[in-house]
Amino acid sequence: MNSLARLAATPLGKAVGITRDYVSQMYYVVDEVPRRQRLRLTPVLLAVEYLVYRVDSLAERNTEVDLDAERNSDYEAFHTYKKAFEKVLRFVGAWNEDVACLVDEAEQFIRLENATTSRGTITRQDSLALVELRPTDVRLLRAMTFALRGRSMDPATRDLLWPVEVLADIANDLEHYEQDVALGTLNVYAAFAKLYGDTAATELRREVDRYESMFLERLSALPPERRAQVAEVCRRRYAAAVRPYPPLITQPPALASPPRPTGTSLRKKVAIGTALAVGLFAAAAYGRGQYRPSRTSSLLRKTRGHTA
Repeated sequence: MNSLARLAATPLGKAVGITRDYVSQMYYVVDEVPRRQRLRLTPVLLAVEYLVYRVDSLAERNTEVDLDAERNSDYEAFHTYKKAFEKVLRFVGAWNEDVACLVDEAEQFIRLENATTSRGTITRQDSLALVELRPTDVRLLRAMTFALRGRSMDPATRDLLWPVEVLADIANDLEHYEQDVALGTLNVYAAFAKLYGDTAATELRREVDRYESMFLERLSALPPERRAQVAEVCRRRYAAAVRPYPPLITQPPALASPPRPTGTSLRKKVAIGTALAVGLFAAAAYGRGQYRPSRTSSLLRKTRGHTA
């Protein structure tokens, strides 16, 4: 694995990719955010998305442990992160009712994912609930842009983008189906394969058609002059979900084992969180015009390893 691929696989690399793919290439376009405001908003959003990936790593390290039942150090660290997360967002000026609701939805997703992986079984309802909740982090970024701009989110546009975000998550799972099966990572297509066997693609396509119909119906409510542009940027995000699906895997592929965990201690995680908080405070000062603009936009052109 080359250095760029290794970087893309880190929490920072993933955060860069998400911020580029969703915020820069979709949300800013759909919400018609002026370019000057994008320069102010992007560093803050990137820092927050990085923090989200740090919290997500706690769940990944506990796929076989029920965090609610065990109440281990990662359970406590999760609550520490959540409290710090709210405090920093309030300081930055990126906290409002929409953001608060999405933070709660993020916790709901982490707990559902943990409950599903710890018990080792997954239902169709679980699979769909996960793909509907998993985009909460990108929805949070969009809600923050409105809070930072001092504006209220348009409910119609929020509802329009909801199925797009779900379809993009399904597309991501389809693109990484083989890799996820090899690593034992939750994947909606793999879950449907276990539930329905040879008809998995048909069953999943039925759900994809339902979500896409929802998007197209809501798209028709936009002014005619905006429909084509919004449709283009949205379909780009979920293209893999409407292409032919990969063949089902009957024998798990033999991929290289992931690196052994280094056993990050709770103290080290708290130190990382503290360092990030300092970075966010700096980003907040930047956003309030205390620093001169940096060339952040070049960072957002880097590729990431897990794109939707």
